[in-house]
Amino acid sequence: MLEHRHAKLVALFTFLMLVIGGTVNVKGASLACTEPTLFCQGQLFPPMKGGVLYEHGHRLWGMGLGLLQIVLTALLVIRRRDLRGLAWLTLGMVCVQGTLGALTVYYKLPWLVSTAHLLFGMLYFATLLWIVYLTRPAVGPLPEEQNRHRARVAALGGRGWIAVALGVLFVQLTLGALVRHFEATLACIGMPACDLGGDTWWPATLGQQVHMLHRGWGVVTAVVTVVAAVQVWRRAGGWPALRALMVLAPVVAAAQVALGVFTVLTLRGHAVAVGHFAGAMLLWSAWIGAWLVTGSGRRSLVGADAGFGAMRGGAVP
Repeated sequence: MLEHRHAKLVALFTFLMLVIGGTVNVKGASLACTEPTLFCQGQLFPPMKGGVLYEHGHRLWGMGLGLLQIVLTALLVIRRRDLRGLAWLTLGMVCVQGTLGALTVYYKLPWLVSTAHLLFGMLYFATLLWIVYLTRPAVGPLPEEQNRHRARVAALGGRGWIAVALGVLFVQLTLGALVRHFEATLACIGMPACDLGGDTWWPATLGQQVHMLHRGWGVVTAVVTVVAAVQVWRRAGGWPALRALMVLAPVVAAAQVALGVFTVLTLRGHAVAVGHFAGAMLLWSAWIGAWLVTGSGRRSLVGADAGFGAMRGGAVP
């Protein structure tokens, strides 16, 4: 369906938008354009060189994302009455995200606004994944599909492990955003302790403390991810999509730990740092996907009803 394909396109654009935003910080280009508008150095299309390439490129990509979101909202309002609430919600979210970006520049990177800008972007991305899930084409006869879904959910015994993994990961994302804001990526260059001598585990300065909290909670996140994934995988027999996500999550978590270590050892090598941020996005996607596919399936019934009605040539209620 058109709205499903377009929702996937908007989600992909958002994923890339967040990765580009991470690149802006890695390149030290967050204030390369000082105007909190769509213009940079008084121009909509200034010479794309140095920090301007990353900062204004991020803005231009955001403009494109906003236009895609408007189209998505229109498609959902016209074609999917059951998703009108989410259509307007995501349109409002992309507007708020743009406003947070402007405020970040206007107030010269305040920690609260800068952190909110990143985390709200992650929530917007998760909401888009929800729309992608809800607009997916119906598969198979409706009663059989719903009964199979209910049986799979019952076999899981609840979504507690998924909720715990998501909560722990969100805390880690928050700590990562604070590390980024305080420019604390290289506040500690020893490994595993903060200093090269290996004696300091809890340093005195705020930036170093945030850095070490991010390291420590990263280990917690990796352990929780592995344990939660194993628990869910064991209960997800006959559910290939969920089992695939439960294989993906620990692999990405292990890669994240390695990339975090190499970010320090390479003194924030650009490719490694950007890869570390992209990995965080991928891990977030895996757990959000697990949460969505293990839901009640109530909304999926609406899509299935719509598809069934269309095949019969009847009106959709």
